[in-house]
Amino acid sequence: MGMFNQNSGFVKFVNRALDVLWLNLLWLVFSLPLITIGASTCAAFSVTLKMVDEEEGYVGRQFVKAFKENFKQGTLMWLITAPLLYACYIIWQVVIKADDINFLVILGAIIFSALVILVNLYTYPQIARYKNTLKNIVKNSVGISFTYYTKTLLIIVLVALEVVIISWNRYTLLAGIIVGPEFIIYTISGIAKKIFLRIEKHNNTPGGTENTGTINQ
Repeated sequence: MGMFNQNSGFVKFVNRALDVLWLNLLWLVFSLPLITIGASTCAAFSVTLKMVDEEEGYVGRQFVKAFKENFKQGTLMWLITAPLLYACYIIWQVVIKADDINFLVILGAIIFSALVILVNLYTYPQIARYKNTLKNIVKNSVGISFTYYTKTLLIIVLVALEVVIISWNRYTLLAGIIVGPEFIIYTISGIAKKIFLRIEKHNNTPGGTENTGTINQ
């Protein structure tokens, strides 16, 4: 009887798993036009940043509300992210398929990929949590990545591990399609939320407030 009690760890785990499943379905559906992937990702971050501290409320309602609120910035950011990701793909295809390639080209590919990660890693969580200009959000993302480099490296390692597990075989790939994106978003949110709270405490600016300048770390 205790196992199925509303406050039991098992029931909480099942409820959270269902929330993640439902959130991933919403993310997939709202991302279908492709151009809306950015807004959908911001909406997912808006919910998962609250999930970290169990503040999310009704997942579906929160997601739709955040999707509408962050549509413009999320879409604009995706128009920046998509070409950068495609450029990374092309560069690494050249590096992998080339028979003899200069070390400087490989180094350039690594540096470019790292910059793409730094620009994008904290932008979508920031759009979901703060009111700010896109220019400052991107600037803050790079600044946070360097200032909290150990946490940034931890995110990269954990996400890379999740991607490896998801792509391990066709069964894990299927499971990855069902819940993979949200697990990745939730992983980033768990670490990013701690960083944001620390910055907010330092700046005395709670999440969601207007911030037209950079976040001081």
